[in-house]
Amino acid sequence: MNKKIYYINDLGLPNGIETDFGIQRLPFAHIQLYPWYSVRWDSISSEIKGDGNIVIIQTPVHDEEKKLKIALELSNNNHIFVSQEGTIFDWFDWNANEQRLYIELLSKSKAFLYHSEFDKKLMSVFIDNFVQWNGCINISVDEPKKFGDGTYVSLPTPIKRYQRGMICHKIASDVVKDIPIYSLEYNRPSGIHMLSFPDTYSLDGISIHARMPHDEWMGFIYGSKFGIDIHREFSGGNCSLEYAALGVPLVGNINLDTQRDLFPDLSFDFMDYQSIKKSIHLLLNDCDFYEEVSRKALDNVNKLYHSNTVVEKFRNDFETILNTI
Repeated sequence: MNKKIYYINDLGLPNGIETDFGIQRLPFAHIQLYPWYSVRWDSISSEIKGDGNIVIIQTPVHDEEKKLKIALELSNNNHIFVSQEGTIFDWFDWNANEQRLYIELLSKSKAFLYHSEFDKKLMSVFIDNFVQWNGCINISVDEPKKFGDGTYVSLPTPIKRYQRGMICHKIASDVVKDIPIYSLEYNRPSGIHMLSFPDTYSLDGISIHARMPHDEWMGFIYGSKFGIDIHREFSGGNCSLEYAALGVPLVGNINLDTQRDLFPDLSFDFMDYQSIKKSIHLLLNDCDFYEEVSRKALDNVNKLYHSNTVVEKFRNDFETILNTI
């Protein structure tokens, strides 16, 4: 299909088609490989002209009311799709009118682009048609990790509200005793719906490290023995994909598709603390378990979540809906 697909987003990208993002994380792989034509919100009138256009609208992350009104205007004469951004619960923190506008936009959309089956189930209250929009990655190491690899345990989850990072930090502090624990700092942003983002803090045995550029972040992951990412809510799964692509085990939430597929032996209900602690103990002490988890993750990320594979499946599913328009 050769028709242009517009992608309105808050990513700060230039208008047009980007051809090289390097590491292809969600949503950059779809922009580059499909390709999608990226459009800034302030450029819509000059970039999208006429009727009958195919437009994917990223759920806005600020100035929601203004942007949703623009999106609703577009929906009158174009084929609109809404894509998930952040956790599926983020928009429930908007004010009443913003939520009303969003629900109206969903009712006028051809489909919702979702990350995980958990998210699809929740959004089925508001919309009937869906396209799975998985995270993906285009790199991986050649060999799984060895049990003796890694000099610290990494906590990729900052202490921000939806990830409930304080639980992750407490579990790590209680269970991990003979190896350093590193986590990322998180400072409270301003002006985002007064959400409760705690400032950076640390518990005993946890060393806080400044946030870093993506290439350094990948080195941070690779240098760790394993990661613990216990969160109640989640988004596109980039974190679990990056750990798997580097062969580094990651304990996480079973409701996140990428986590469950890549680390089936380390995926648990958010509140299954006994199983979470047991898995951490095994990673610290069981060589065979550790190396099997690493090997399985590396195999699965290459088989299931390489960017070319994921984008091609998305293309087929997306165009199946387009063919009905």
